Amino acid sequence: MTNFLTAYLVEVERRTIRIVTIDPGNILAEIRRHVGCDLIDMVRIDRNHCIVVDDNGLTDELPCFTELKGYGSPLAGNLLIIGTDAAGETVSPSHAIEDVAAMLMIRYPVLSPEFEMLTGSTVFGSRVSGLSVKLIGVVPTVLTEERAY
Repeated sequence: MTNFLTAYLVEVERRTIRIVTIDPGNILAEIRRHVGCDLIDMVRIDRNHCIVVDDNGLTDELPCFTELKGYGSPLAGNLLIIGTDAAGETVSPSHAIEDVAAMLMIRYPVLSPEFEMLTGSTVFGSRVSGLSVKLIGVVPTVLTEERAY
């Protein structure tokens, strides 16, 4: 019988984080499947936790990205938070999922129309004269098992 590991999957476009299981007998394929890419990289959170990211995620157009407190670069794509032991092996995270979620900020753009007023002898009203872009930031919503899908 295989003892499955747990990890936390951040699905950035859904702005959520949830617990997923990983088969340690097929760990690399499982990690790649959850992150959604073949070429992965690791970002260390602390001695016992890492975030697995798409190594090429920042080279594509991004609908959103994630910021990690204390880390200077944005993270692109889905993220998988794993635990690591003293030997560097993958284990289940020891931080609570809510604590990990609080370290993350998902940023996404919102377009806001800008209006100009039209006034004249026969015209009165407004029209869109342009769009401004602002970044909104949210902490990922923790999904319980019954809300995961």
